[in-house]
Amino acid sequence: MRIALIAVLLLSAPPWAKTAPLSFQKSIRPLLEDHCVMCHSSDAKTSGFEVTSVRALIKGGVKAGPAIVPGKPDSSPLIQYLTGQRTPRMPKEMPALTTAEIGAIRNWIAEGANDDSETAAESSANGRRALSESEKLLNQALFSANAEQLMILRRGQRLKYLPKPPDPPPGVAGNPADRFIQAKWHANQAPELSSDAEFLRRVYLDVIGVIPTIQEAQSFLADTTPGKREKLIDALLARNADYAANWTPFWEEAIASTDTGVVGGIVRHGNYQEWIYDSFFSNKPYDVMAAELIDPFMPNFQKPVPEKLNGDYSVYPSFVLNSDHSETIQTAANTAQVFLGTGMKCAGCHNHFLNSEWPQTRFLAFAGLFAAKDLEVIRCEAHTGKFVNAAFPFRLPDVPDDVPADVPSRLHRLAQLLTDPLDDRFSKTIVNRLWKRYLGLGLFEPVDDYRADRPASHPELLDWLAYDFMQHGYDLKHTIRLILTSRTYQLKYDPALEDHFDIGKPSIPRYFRSPSLRRLTAEELLDSLQIAALQKLNPAERLYKQPSSTDLTRALGRPAAHNEVSTGRPEDVAVVQALELLNGQEFHDRVYNAQILKEPPTLERLYWAVFSRPPAPGELKAGQDFLKDNPGPEGLGDLLWAMFASPGFAYVD
Repeated sequence: MRIALIAVLLLSAPPWAKTAPLSFQKSIRPLLEDHCVMCHSSDAKTSGFEVTSVRALIKGGVKAGPAIVPGKPDSSPLIQYLTGQRTPRMPKEMPALTTAEIGAIRNWIAEGANDDSETAAESSANGRRALSESEKLLNQALFSANAEQLMILRRGQRLKYLPKPPDPPPGVAGNPADRFIQAKWHANQAPELSSDAEFLRRVYLDVIGVIPTIQEAQSFLADTTPGKREKLIDALLARNADYAANWTPFWEEAIASTDTGVVGGIVRHGNYQEWIYDSFFSNKPYDVMAAELIDPFMPNFQKPVPEKLNGDYSVYPSFVLNSDHSETIQTAANTAQVFLGTGMKCAGCHNHFLNSEWPQTRFLAFAGLFAAKDLEVIRCEAHTGKFVNAAFPFRLPDVPDDVPADVPSRLHRLAQLLTDPLDDRFSKTIVNRLWKRYLGLGLFEPVDDYRADRPASHPELLDWLAYDFMQHGYDLKHTIRLILTSRTYQLKYDPALEDHFDIGKPSIPRYFRSPSLRRLTAEELLDSLQIAALQKLNPAERLYKQPSSTDLTRALGRPAAHNEVSTGRPEDVAVVQALELLNGQEFHDRVYNAQILKEPPTLERLYWAVFSRPPAPGELKAGQDFLKDNPGPEGLGDLLWAMFASPGFAYVD
């Protein structure tokens, strides 16, 4: 290592210290292969680009064109990507090259990008055999520093075996998702696009979980430049802190994260709030995120922190609980529900009544990978004395058949198989969750009941989205952007065209000609109320950060505790919600003490603050008539309360 570093420093020395041009074969190619060959080899030409020869560098790829301009390092896209001047910074998802390494490449380009490949090949003809690309990848894996780097290398290798799904159908739409959706529409059936005001409010709530400020809303609606919707989507996705804060409550409930390790004498799953937030803030690859939750060998594995149970002995709250048979099968069922979108819980006690895909023995084989030993078949609390060999429930090509003997190694193997690109339930489950989050219904429903005997509404789209997600490094923001920039997402809400899912009639087609009407979560509603009242949001005051539970937050759907995994809150409405909004003291205080009432505001300003748009003529007249009959601060407060309690604020359409 020291010799290599010294060599790099020498290679990046100032021009007057050099006696010969830098060698591509001996100096530059090894650098590029060490850092870039995983995605840009002759076998894996991401964006049609490879780094293994000067000719290939000059040719470049389909995205940026020629990667190097001999004699002009500052104009060379290769340098711009390595330094982060162009995004994404390369190598993606891996440590950046050092200043010395980039300096060596810069100097080589500045000297004219000398190509000595043939000369070097002739001089080494009698030496050792050159390694193939796959052998180089294996060498890189053998010398990798940790399990995360190995995982990313393994992902790249396994993706090569993944068959490419059919291309999107032909059509005029630029977004591939639109072409899949529109292929099932009848002729002349194109629905209307949402207005800028509708899109603005929808995308703010969907990406960062709050409505825009008055200034943000007015600026967007006044903008007449082309592509402003795409620019807004990119700007919101770049607000990493707000984006992460919006995702945190969903995943806290999905993995039953709680700030209390023991509840009522029962060990819970641990506090993952900070880890979830950090994962989304950094846009951590989704497969890495899942592995960190399960695999003790991952460098950022969330090691359980011991707590005392009844002041007597230590327990270890964690997502993976496996101290006895019951805990182990519950952990396996949780993992399958969250990461495979598959309901297996019933198969813990007997063959699944509703899904013949899951006999009890198949589920217990899967659950055995979480345990120190193979599990016994206990059928409805009756011990049988029969044990099931631990095994992953899906057959994956070219994976080891053995089952490790110790728990950490079993969990390590489980994480490898769970996130393997050839296990497409993992990727299909998350892209389906994203589709449902932004359109209101999934491509398969229910989202936690993926099953072989019930096809998705658009199976070709599901296959394509999952493949595209994996090919882009399990990048959640990539797939989110793909969905949000689609015309399908940006359609106007139309109750006459809105799809519905009936569990009793699961085969009824869905066309996605309108998004579904969605009720704001407690976090979205109360955080947005704060935005409207103050025109700013203190990150520390976002609802997900508040440990307390109140009558209002519970009425709006926020659970008081996270004792079990949950990937969706009830979507129905109840009388208690209306009562809290009409008569609840907390909601009353939030509204009538709002800072915006102390100015005092104009009617137009209230509409911009609450609905992110100006009032329509009829709304303006009705508001003026009301304030004429109810002048003063109390009348303004009543009007603001009516706005916050209205469906126009409580729902996103």
